[in-house]
Amino acid sequence: MYRFIWLSIFLFTACSSPMAVSPTATPTTLPTPAPTSTPTTVDHAPVAHQYFPDIPRGRTAEGYHYLGNPDAPVTMVTYSDFLCTSCAIHTLDVEPRLIEAFVATGKVRLVYRHLLQLGERSQLLAEASECAADHGRFWELRREIYARYNQLYFNTRETVIALAAGLDIPVDAFTACLDAHTYRSQVQDDYAAALAEGIYARPVFRIGNETIVGSQRFETLAQVIERVAQR
Repeated sequence: MYRFIWLSIFLFTACSSPMAVSPTATPTTLPTPAPTSTPTTVDHAPVAHQYFPDIPRGRTAEGYHYLGNPDAPVTMVTYSDFLCTSCAIHTLDVEPRLIEAFVATGKVRLVYRHLLQLGERSQLLAEASECAADHGRFWELRREIYARYNQLYFNTRETVIALAAGLDIPVDAFTACLDAHTYRSQVQDDYAAALAEGIYARPVFRIGNETIVGSQRFETLAQVIERVAQR
């Protein structure tokens, strides 16, 4: 009797466990995943007023933000969601090393694409980053959002407005931009375009013609960059 009860519990537990679903997009490279430890965020961390200010920045012909030499031989496109843990790990731990090694040296142009996979708060933060761009602070607010992404699940609007103020963005203009949803259509169109390109995970990196899914070590991405640059 007891054996039957324990067997029933085991079968119920096994059958009720969720199954992982593989993303539709198939990467052309299957590198070793990076560590998935949650990045450290601090409630009152100092705001970084500049994010690689000496590196050229602008928008692509499609309107996507880029950092680096517009004529760089290699383009690295990052598809990312502001509330994504793996995206924050990449932005805080790996991306600065990539910028120093490849973007600052003119070898790579970094392009950022918006994913809105985690709901209304993701969309609000994407819109906020575009409002910050009106004041030349896209890359700076982007970095501050990722540095506090786990705090932005709560009081999202108030917190991102405070972050913008810390970057000397005029609060009234920034708030008006948010309230008017000035960039809602733009970030939604970016996300729709990403889906049309087969992006169903986060983060995703496209380096040349190679696609990599998931947060990766610096060494892995560096190898892909060097390989693409030689083609």
